[in-house]
Amino acid sequence: MARLSGGDPSLLRRLNVAAVLRSLYEAEELTLAELVKASEVSRPTVEEIAADLGDLGLVEEVPLAPDAPRPVGRPAKRYRFRPGAGHVAGLEVGAHKALCLVADLRGDVVGRARADVTPELSAPERLRVAHQVLRDAVGGFVNVRVLGIGTLGVVAEGKVVLGDRLPGWTGLDLASEFGSGRAYRVLAGNETQLSTLAEHWRGAAHGADDVVYARAGRTVALGLLLGGKLHTGHHGAAGEIFEAEAIVDASDFRVRIAATVLTVDAQLVVIGGRFADLLIGPLRAELARLCPFPVRVETSMLGEDSVALGAVRLALSRVEREMFTVLDVA
Repeated sequence: MARLSGGDPSLLRRLNVAAVLRSLYEAEELTLAELVKASEVSRPTVEEIAADLGDLGLVEEVPLAPDAPRPVGRPAKRYRFRPGAGHVAGLEVGAHKALCLVADLRGDVVGRARADVTPELSAPERLRVAHQVLRDAVGGFVNVRVLGIGTLGVVAEGKVVLGDRLPGWTGLDLASEFGSGRAYRVLAGNETQLSTLAEHWRGAAHGADDVVYARAGRTVALGLLLGGKLHTGHHGAAGEIFEAEAIVDASDFRVRIAATVLTVDAQLVVIGGRFADLLIGPLRAELARLCPFPVRVETSMLGEDSVALGAVRLALSRVEREMFTVLDVA
């Protein structure tokens, strides 16, 4: 985060900046009076901070619309956050496709690129395709701040710790592969775990805190959201228990999901993947039979975008932490 000019370097000043910026980020636009109330910062300080944030391109004053009624006296100042002040990207590097989404700082998708691949493709060739998709998606955006990447296998600290479903994937350092020489940070995660994030953010799990996400396709994998936070496990391998060469049979799937739901006391199960529609009815019946409390079961709303959208959410969370936690405003 760039420094604000001429400011008081005290912690109070830094917290005030974060409060003003967060208030604007969470609203469409606010009058100066509304911004003072929302941020709980004094009016003169809010005006000064808004001007500094405007110099950074993060905030803008909203002009009065030409056709708006003209108020008596001086019109109230209005401010809004500028989502286009930066962008994030989410890249899926999967067995069958590479997909990149670019989003503004509110998470609205403004660019995308896609290419098909095959599971047998070598690691260098898969990475070549992924790099090209990334370039195609972000080529028109010069202010990408963070890139999130979702892929198969156990992923920890930007590396594929275990990725035996793709040739040459184990040991791959995604952070270095996609971040070397770039101005943006690179974060990486398991594709199913990122799909879980996406469902909580923009999908069927929005508003739910304890969620089991199951991807039922050529293989079956699991994602867990506990207490509103993604649970990855000690080694980043939570949910990888279902990886196999082919999908488990329907009865086995129901038993395994039911056992997981009972273990974590989930309120919601979301099923994604190509077999979701076939499995949802029998699973609902199984959970109704076994669980002492009602458990909702829904199909994914996100389709093929779920992994890349989860990678966008991963990247956006990092940007939000940088903006709102403690800004460097000295």
